[in-house]
Amino acid sequence: MKCPECGSEKLTWDEGTQNLSGIQDGRLRQNEVHGIFFLGCDECSETVSIVPASKVANYLNAQGVRSLD
Repeated sequence: MKCPECGSEKLTWDEGTQNLSGIQDGRLRQNEVHGIFFLGCDECSETVSIVPASKVANYLNAQGVRSLD
């Protein structure tokens, strides 16, 4: 996979949270924030892909993964 912006193959997964409610930070409730994994380009910082954490958990469960250690 290559970055659609610069063509680099140096891509890295990271994790974070996403506010889907539009409410400003500091006034959020837990159910208004969702975990995400995102694939970013190490060269130009383009976000290549965003995957909800629930989808990653479903994938790991389907694969029978019990530990990442």
